[in-house]
Amino acid sequence: MLPEIDNASSEEITRITGAFPRTVKRWKDGTANPPESVLRLLRLFIDGDLATILGNEWEGFRLINGHLYLPGWKRGFTPEEIRSMFFDVQRVSSLEAESRRLKKEMDKLETVMQELKKQRDFYRRQVTLESRFGMLLSKIFA
Repeated sequence: MLPEIDNASSEEITRITGAFPRTVKRWKDGTANPPESVLRLLRLFIDGDLATILGNEWEGFRLINGHLYLPGWKRGFTPEEIRSMFFDVQRVSSLEAESRRLKKEMDKLETVMQELKKQRDFYRRQVTLESRFGMLLSKIFA
């Protein structure tokens, strides 16, 4: 028969699918075949197998007792944790954009700083030359 139907109680199948108890009894007796959508829904609710309704790329992902289990992870994620992860991703994206903006601003300031250092060095030389020239003039006219 069908393991999805055989492994679950009639009441559980009725609750999950919303089918009438008589229909569920016929499915369990084998006198009627349940639609494929019902079998997929039962696989999702009973086994937690997301690949049955979402496709092969979800192979190994399980939804058990309100927790999403990823392949290779022993602990499932609660809806709050998943929601928090999305907020964290948005926050990281925002911080990365801010970091790029600040790096550009730092590059501009570095350019300004280099220009100011050139000016400082120029005026330092000028002051030194002018003070030497002034001392020379004072010695000549003194």
